Amino acid sequence: MKKQILIFDLFETLVEDEWIDFNLGLKPLWEEHYRDKCSFDEIKAYGEELFVYMCELHKQGLEFPFVKDELPMYAGKFGGEILSMSFEEEAEFLRRCNKVRVYDGLPEMLGILREARIPMYVLSNSGFRAGALKLMLDGLGIGEYFEEVWSSADFGRIKPSKELFEMAVNRILEKHPACDKADILFTGDTYSTDVTGAYRAGLKVAWINRKNEPDVEGFATYQIKEITELQKLVG
Repeated sequence: MKKQILIFDLFETLVEDEWIDFNLGLKPLWEEHYRDKCSFDEIKAYGEELFVYMCELHKQGLEFPFVKDELPMYAGKFGGEILSMSFEEEAEFLRRCNKVRVYDGLPEMLGILREARIPMYVLSNSGFRAGALKLMLDGLGIGEYFEEVWSSADFGRIKPSKELFEMAVNRILEKHPACDKADILFTGDTYSTDVTGAYRAGLKVAWINRKNEPDVEGFATYQIKEITELQKLVG
């Protein structure tokens, strides 16, 4: 019997953003590396410029990786050394500026799905690398459930990139050669990136449609209100 395989979006699918403030991560970086080169207001203003730049890249389907691309731009602007970060340091930066919580009932559902031997993966649009996202999930107590985590920061393109989805699908089918694309279900909350991208990559899609919006393109295989409803679809 073939396996059911699940791929999840991350933000607003597995975890809810309670608040985001990039400056709470930027300030310790400034204190350690740039205090003698510029004021915090100056580096904060530059961070806002880079946010606009990131949005323009996203319109082109491109990612703006924090460690690979953004950190060197601060050094170029203010004359500091080009910095790097370990996954642990990157995860700490993310923790400071992005407070998240696991959706109610999710750990219990993931445990049931694991007991059913359903392989699970995460595919996220994020400027932070997969290694940092995995550490974030570990810190929230749910990282153990996923065989692998992928981030657009490592790939260079964002969902709905067909190539990004195909990368994940190819990796999964290499690990599970008895399965095929029809056995994979992608779950996400954002129609334009998650639903559209997964559908165009030939995957079944469970859309978390919390606002009861119309499925204007007819791309969603299933619609659910909460992530925990997924258990009924695959159980």
